[in-house]
Amino acid sequence: MPDPLQSLVAHYLSTNYPSVLPSFLEASHLPAPDPSNPPTPDLRTLVEDYLSSRLAEDLHNASLGQGDTEMGADTDMGPANDGSWRGWTHKEMMKVTMDPRVKLEGVKRNIEGVSAMNLLTVGEAKLPKRVFDTSTASYVASYPSSIITTSVDKTLKIIDYHTGEVDRILEPHKAAVLSFAIHPLNPRYLLTGSMDGTTVLTDLITNEPLQTFRSQKFVVRVAFSADGRYMATASYDHHIVLYHAVGPATPEPLSEDDIPLDESDDPLLASEPMLRYEEVHRVKVDSNPESIIFHPQSTYLMYTVRSSHLLYYLRLHQPSGSPLGPRSWETITKSFNPHPMDNHVSFSVLNMALHPSGKIIACQTGDHRGNAGERILLYGVEPEETERLGVLWTGSEGDNFVLPRMAWLPDGSGIVTTTPNGYLNLLTLAGETRSSVKIHGASNLGQASSDVVRDCVVVPVSGPASSDEDMQGGADVSTGWEVISVGYDRQVRISR
Repeated sequence: MPDPLQSLVAHYLSTNYPSVLPSFLEASHLPAPDPSNPPTPDLRTLVEDYLSSRLAEDLHNASLGQGDTEMGADTDMGPANDGSWRGWTHKEMMKVTMDPRVKLEGVKRNIEGVSAMNLLTVGEAKLPKRVFDTSTASYVASYPSSIITTSVDKTLKIIDYHTGEVDRILEPHKAAVLSFAIHPLNPRYLLTGSMDGTTVLTDLITNEPLQTFRSQKFVVRVAFSADGRYMATASYDHHIVLYHAVGPATPEPLSEDDIPLDESDDPLLASEPMLRYEEVHRVKVDSNPESIIFHPQSTYLMYTVRSSHLLYYLRLHQPSGSPLGPRSWETITKSFNPHPMDNHVSFSVLNMALHPSGKIIACQTGDHRGNAGERILLYGVEPEETERLGVLWTGSEGDNFVLPRMAWLPDGSGIVTTTPNGYLNLLTLAGETRSSVKIHGASNLGQASSDVVRDCVVVPVSGPASSDEDMQGGADVSTGWEVISVGYDRQVRISR
């Protein structure tokens, strides 16, 4: 029987250094490896996993002294436990443990009848409503908790979180909506990207489109910067486009000459929608862009593309007087490979999510070569923070036709991931799969239905902390969480 280690080396050489393979085969007396049947995992994956496990062990055993100040000057104050994550270092965040009693146990609530076609995306936000109350002859503004879903049927639906009733149905596009974002300063503004190649900015008070931006192919990602100055789109026409706000997201304060508002009204919603954007920069990329996310300080747009081992940072134009201003639109990269000189591409990063602190970014892989399996790579969010903080194996081999999705727990102790076979997985930062639970699956849904879980979001919910352990990390001690997920079974499911 061939030596397993030698077989791993032979497969590695056949893929990366074929010119030296014959000499190795002659010396080892091995048959030529079969490229169509690679080992699982391959040699590169084993080495990267070992290095990452060593790093995680070093982080766990490290003592934190005065020299551990990678997170800035506020580390001298010690880590805060008020939800701000002030003073926390990467090492301390990676050592946050999930309470042993925390598990994903199953479906808690099911919202049916949302769509007769596959659901594609899901989110949660406190979205604004403004109605005229005839009994009091006044306008009433409110921000109810809402679930947002999109479907192959071209619609975006806003659902009351507590009742499960569909509150509004929007159809801003002529094809399926693939991505959406809510403005961070004024949630009346909704941004959507679609398979019809357009991006639409919509006012949720009038439910009318304000602007339409056109691309040549699918718009797969849209995003707002945290300060609202920028929006970005990523399209399969191989372009990432930046837009700058040319109108205010929030109205000017009322003056003495203005007609006073009803006490139950809100000036954010009572004013005319003035926000508009115009294109300021365009990036041509070599292959399909898959993920975009703004730096939490609105200094960079981070993005990934298929068939690349790099995370790209596009420096945003800063206000006059900023030290970053002269270098606007400069692109910086950092490698997903452990060695910065290694240009080998063994996977693509298809999804990114920020840690609740905004100081760590999780990068979810796909397009694996050598049957390596899906994983989540953890890094510091800054471009110079190139050291990999950890690797979480999701247990999924991925799917060429379904993009993976994930969501952080509010206390930063773990991540929930989707799968193509109906399961949600709950992973700890130590790499443990705490739960793997069947949540979605086709049942008497007719043709073209499947078990695919398409998207998920973790939502903090009010409730007392059950123990001292629940109060760790940077999370608010009064919150728990639950997971909202959607899939190709056309169901919205809420799990815990």
